[in-house]
Order: sequence, then C-alpha cells, then structure tokens
Amino acid sequence: MKKESTDQRLKRIHKAITHLVAHRDVNSISIYDVAKEAAIAASTVYHHYPNNEALIYELMEDIFVDFTNVLQDSIIAERIHHWSDINRMIEQGFVTYYSNNPLVQRILLGQHIYASIRHADAQNDLLLAEHVEAIYRQYFVLPELPSNVNIFAIALQVADKVYSMNYRENGRIPPEMAREAITLTEAYLGTYLPKNLPKKPIEAITH
Repeated sequence: MKKESTDQRLKRIHKAITHLVAHRDVNSISIYDVAKEAAIAASTVYHHYPNNEALIYELMEDIFVDFTNVLQDSIIAERIHHWSDINRMIEQGFVTYYSNNPLVQRILLGQHIYASIRHADAQNDLLLAEHVEAIYRQYFVLPELPSNVNIFAIALQVADKVYSMNYRENGRIPPEMAREAITLTEAYLGTYLPKNLPKKPIEAITH
C-alpha cells in the first residue's frame, strides 16, 4: 500500500476540522475529535498541530484569500453610480459568503476562546481595507481621509459586529439585519465621504 504523503494527511485533517466546526460548537472540539473524524491517530494530528487553535488558525489563510476574492467579485462596474453602491455590493458579497460557509460563520461570527484568531481577523481587516479603498479610488475622487484611522477597516468591523450579534442570537444573518449593516456602514462612511462624490471619467477607470 502506498504511504500517505504529508500533504494528503494535512488535507484529511483540514477536511475533518472543517466538517466538525460546521456542525458543532468550536469550543467543544478536541484534537481527538479531529483525529477520529479524519480516521488517523491523534498523535499524527498533534505532530502537525499542538492544539485546535493552531489548526483553525491555519485554515484562516484560505478564508482570508476568499475575502479578497469576495471584494473583487462583488463589484459590478456598470452598476456603480454613487459611492454607496460600492459599500452595498461589498457587504452583500460578504453576507452571501458567510451564508454559504458554515465554517467561517462559526469561526468569525460565533463565540470562541481563540484570541489569536480574533487578532488575525482584525489584522486582515486592515489589509482588506486597503483593497476596499483602492476600489473606491478606482471609481471616485476621494477627499483627504484621516491618517490616524482607517475608515474602511472600521466600516468592515462595524458590519461584522452586526452580523456576529445576529448570528449568535439566530444562527444566521437575517436579511433585515444585513440591510441594517449596510445602513450603518453607509452612515459612518458618509461622515467622511461627501454625498456627491465626484466620479472618475470612464477613460480614467482601470480594471
């Protein structure tokens, strides 16, 4: 019988934790649960990951790549007439992504004790915010923005707080609360972005 490669073992471990997190409370899952689900020895899982936090943390890399793709895929250029259209598209994109990914909902919107994951998420918000700002600058002439805070990162975090509150209460993000997140983020961004923000001429917009 051909010996299983390290990559194959890791894929089995990742598939196992993904399945478990999608169906159970993150805090209740042990390395032994992961090993049982993956049908491998617990010592093998421990060889790669000292604990569940380290294992879930590694999954975050793929999730963060997905987030960047969500930003790009959400934007429909011909439907952008006002800067709030960008905000709406982005938030709708994230709600759709969350709704289709139980793992991500439980890790990022649910309650757990893993501080490193919370920190990684906050740091990634700063990186995502740079992409968000670039999208706004692609279509609009932005005014001078605060240098001591990133308004786009704060908007992302405000929306996530709304999603998180409702996910923890209802196990999902209700459509009406998804709309509330858009209203809140638009109101916040509107304190820095004029209502009539100049749109760049078509020939100046890069894709």
